[in-house]
Amino acid sequence: MIDHRRRLLSRAALAEEGRITLRRDPDRAWPGDHSRLCALANDGDLLFLGEEPGPLPGGACAAWRITAQGRAALGESPSARP
Repeated sequence: MIDHRRRLLSRAALAEEGRITLRRDPDRAWPGDHSRLCALANDGDLLFLGEEPGPLPGGACAAWRITAQGRAALGESPSARP
């Protein structure tokens, strides 16, 4: 597995409710991990939960949740879920 894929899936797996969230900058630019998270969602490892407006003008937050397929890619057993 590519390092950034494992890093992002591990981050989601360890988070409360298996969620990972990114904040868009006020200049409307997403961090580099946004495209990687979208790719993981396209592959079925994450489920895209949507975007919400952020507290600053032009800002936004996007959220994903790890799927059973994503946990399997990490080699987690279902009983190892947080």
